[in-house]
Amino acid sequence: MDLLAACEDLAANVAAFDTANDDDDDDDDDDSHIAESDQAMWTTLFGFSPDEAAMAIRNWRADFARPTISQAAWLLIKEAKMAEGFNKEAYEYELSRTRTAQKPQLQLSEAVEHDEAKYLVKLDECDSLASAESVDLMRFLPKEPNILHGTDDDGNMTRFCLVSSSQKMDFLNALSAAYPSFQPTLIRTSVASKDLSTACYPTLGIDTTLPQFRPDSSSSLAPAQPAQDEYPVWYFFYDTLADANVLSRVIGSAVNTATDISYKSARIQRGRLTLLGEKYLALVDADQESVVDSWAYQVKSQAEEDSLRVYETGKYEVVRCTMEFIGEDVSSVQGLTFRLARG
Repeated sequence: MDLLAACEDLAANVAAFDTANDDDDDDDDDDSHIAESDQAMWTTLFGFSPDEAAMAIRNWRADFARPTISQAAWLLIKEAKMAEGFNKEAYEYELSRTRTAQKPQLQLSEAVEHDEAKYLVKLDECDSLASAESVDLMRFLPKEPNILHGTDDDGNMTRFCLVSSSQKMDFLNALSAAYPSFQPTLIRTSVASKDLSTACYPTLGIDTTLPQFRPDSSSSLAPAQPAQDEYPVWYFFYDTLADANVLSRVIGSAVNTATDISYKSARIQRGRLTLLGEKYLALVDADQESVVDSWAYQVKSQAEEDSLRVYETGKYEVVRCTMEFIGEDVSSVQGLTFRLARG
């Protein structure tokens, strides 16, 4: 989490704590500022006694460094979580408890990111040499470059080429030989892995090492869907990519408005949301009874998908999932989603 975001969260938490305490400054009861409805909610959700619930709420509100989720992220899941009995504060507490239990696993997944680092070469350089001769970076890139499109902060279309570490070295050596004084823009990044087998691995919430999820070798089974290179393909989004303005920038939509993006209201099973980086939501495996409601988008091409994988970074991995379109007659659709990467 960046420093500015951390300061904003800290200020919001302090303000929330002050507001709660100002409600009953003249009352000596420590629990007086805790609403009975909140106390009852935490008792039901977390198995606390009434006194334990009051203590937990008081300690949570007094922790100015406690993790929070953005209002935009909460609005995406508010309806589903309120149906389960949560409000935003209780859900943040639940995410924090889950994240604490998973911390060793998250540290392992962060270590993987270093090994999968790649680089983005910005192609829309307007810089020129002293002779005013423009530099054609495409000449020095791989023969079949992986070109990604996006939109910058000013709404302008921009292009990048995704290269590996070895390709980066070849690119820089060739470029420096031709233009010694030119410095290209390179951004180190990591990419969400995508390695779909013809069996059901990897699938959200399914451990294919367990006997009940292994294919029957005596029967001929069709390859699992979607396939590795199958397009178009439905993706289930649950955090920032469920925002049409964010998504249109990531995939390089010509006009950066929500009208360019067509979502379907969708639900998946065998997944649940947890907290990543004190601010963002992340999807992890869960049992069959666990559901997540959000939005689905049909990715049109590998170029769009590659841009999405760069945006999500190596902290995530692409896995199969089964989604239902809420309010439609279609029973289910096989698609993909981004799951928090395992260690």
